[in-house]
Amino acid sequence: MVEIKLPEGMRQAGGQKPPPAPPQPQPTSPIVGGFRIAAKRKCTIEELSQRFAELSFLQLTVEKDALAALNVESRDIQKNPYLFSIIYFKPDCVEALYTCLPNMSPKKRRIDVLRQFLNLLTIVEDCYQVEMKQIYQLLEASVADMTEYVSLDYDRLFSLYDNLKSEVAALQKKVKDLTDGNAALSKENYELKSKNDELVLKIRGLETFSDSVLALKIQEWLSEHKGEINIADFSKVYNVPETRVEQMLNKLVTEGYLEIKG
Repeated sequence: MVEIKLPEGMRQAGGQKPPPAPPQPQPTSPIVGGFRIAAKRKCTIEELSQRFAELSFLQLTVEKDALAALNVESRDIQKNPYLFSIIYFKPDCVEALYTCLPNMSPKKRRIDVLRQFLNLLTIVEDCYQVEMKQIYQLLEASVADMTEYVSLDYDRLFSLYDNLKSEVAALQKKVKDLTDGNAALSKENYELKSKNDELVLKIRGLETFSDSVLALKIQEWLSEHKGEINIADFSKVYNVPETRVEQMLNKLVTEGYLEIKG
């Protein structure tokens, strides 16, 4: 058995109700809450203790005619219980007192403690004659709290979903526009490439001399260079392959238009 130390302002079992919380509690001070149901005890405190003996997370102590079951979830720097719940099993009722941290939701905390309260009550269900009407009232209040949380979460999630849906629709439109633009650019690029290929062929056609024009150019070259021709220079100036220049020179010689000196 251990001694249970309650924070200042929280009552012991069998005492008066705790005074009302100040309008603006200190941020570091836990908030105290509680609830009870009327129930008639049909067994001794020792029998109740035996029922909870295997629950290692509970610390049991006897206070006057009540068995107190303490569940410490966290402690402060002085190792005193900070976040905890106490369930008092009294002769005429079962009562739960608990703390709630400032950064916690009081309604959610109450639901968590109520779940533990009902679990312990299930273990000793044959030790108490309970008015089920009060159990139903506790459950109804908890369901209302849970419905509120579900609604809030649903509204928040739906709002987030709606925003994301709008963003996805906008992004999909951008993707479609970019895809269409890319297709148009690809088509335009293909058309430009085709035109470029046509122009290259035309330029090459213009740059390539016919046999008669090439023969005339060779004769002009010979006339300007005192009857001498450097095939490499001629080919470079007129962009004509050297082999074709040689072939045309041979043709002009064989046909008698040119003579080889020396």
